[in-house]
Amino acid sequence: MPRRAIWITLMAGLPLLLAIAAFLLMRDIYQPYGTRLLNIRAAEANEFTLTAHTGSTKSLSDFRGKVVLIFFGFVNCPDVCPTTMLELGSVYKVLTPGEQERVQVLLISVDPERDTPELLAKYTTFFGPTFLGLTGTPEQLAEVAKKYGVFFQKSAIKSPIEYNVDHTATVFALDPRGQLRLIYRYGMAAATDRMVEDVRWLLRD
Repeated sequence: MPRRAIWITLMAGLPLLLAIAAFLLMRDIYQPYGTRLLNIRAAEANEFTLTAHTGSTKSLSDFRGKVVLIFFGFVNCPDVCPTTMLELGSVYKVLTPGEQERVQVLLISVDPERDTPELLAKYTTFFGPTFLGLTGTPEQLAEVAKKYGVFFQKSAIKSPIEYNVDHTATVFALDPRGQLRLIYRYGMAAATDRMVEDVRWLLRD
């Protein structure tokens, strides 16, 4: 191929190369709103299997290809849980239909004795039509909570069915490969636009 032809070919492809380089650079320098985890754990370290409010068994790997937002809470929670779920619902509503299909919100119960599948179904879908409630045995839930560094225990116990549950109020964001990437302290999800930007960044990853 003549030298002039080679030069023309290279110049024609330059804009595409620059666009790709710019995309990669922007992805690398993006500063997420959520707290970024520097040591990303392998997806296997985050894996769990619990029972969904639909009655089916769900593993975290079932949601591979989606951004997964996980919150540990319970139906009878008086304030923190409904507030956080409302905030997550607001984030979900801002996303386009195509983006919504690639985002999954999971509420993992810390109150298996009272959070029946029926209650979890009504509770989670109130905040988002595709939101899922997950439960299991106390031992299963304790194991999952330990993986995510979540603390929970009963408090203000009045009877076997009247009590509160103190728990860590953190939202965990996993990328489509199942890797834990960001965490949000209680109240951070109220910044809907910022969290939406984070979700879209994770979707591009």
